[in-house]
Amino acid sequence: MRLFMPIAMAILFVLYMLYLALVKKELKSHLKTVLYPGLFFIFVWGICYSVFLQS
Repeated sequence: MRLFMPIAMAILFVLYMLYLALVKKELKSHLKTVLYPGLFFIFVWGICYSVFLQS
């Protein structure tokens, strides 16, 4: 169960990015507000998970 939630959230993020890119065709206008903060959050979460929770 501990591994399911991060994978599910990453899949939802990818699906939202695909929705913005393919359906709404507004991905370029949302790069600074959605894509970059989302990738930054995933990166920071990955570092915290690997450093603090892998004891």
